[in-house]
Amino acid sequence: MTVHRLSAQSVKVQLSADELKLFLTEPVLTGTASPRMMRLIALLLAKAEASTGIPFSALPVTVELLALPQGGLAVYFTAQRTPVPARGSAKAKTTRIAAQFGDRSALRSCCMQLHRRKKAILNSSLYRFDAAWILTLKLPRGTSAGLHRLLLEYGAPFRLSAINRARLSEYGTCVYEKDAVSAVCREPQPRSD
Repeated sequence: MTVHRLSAQSVKVQLSADELKLFLTEPVLTGTASPRMMRLIALLLAKAEASTGIPFSALPVTVELLALPQGGLAVYFTAQRTPVPARGSAKAKTTRIAAQFGDRSALRSCCMQLHRRKKAILNSSLYRFDAAWILTLKLPRGTSAGLHRLLLEYGAPFRLSAINRARLSEYGTCVYEKDAVSAVCREPQPRSD
């Protein structure tokens, strides 16, 4: 595997045919993104970030995959640098955090606690992803530490990197796009027999 920095925001990672066979044991169908291919892209993205220092996990990233004539693979990562928001803009003063929950009762308990602090939450979304529930919160930057601790009391950390956000939107099912905390609190509580 070779990693070449092409510019201040782009990297080329090249795998030989033998290296590619180690990562992908089944054939890759054109136009599909298998979970193995997504893991390979995530691994290569982490390698590219570690080798070059470009903060790919903090920025939107464009990924291009090109098959090499010898059977290898060339992967190009380009970080999409977004303009820095003006000092007074709302976007500069917000942050997003997330947690994953293995069961619905822990999610509901967390949402009940978060609902008491509803004024501190600008938006919340809920996704079903693999066997977990992923709750994301958009918050004013100053309130994120306390609410992040509350999320981790009930759930496990979920990193909202660019690739994880892409995975959620592509492979997850959005249950509630807006005001998920209130929506979960309004759901009827299941009876325990």
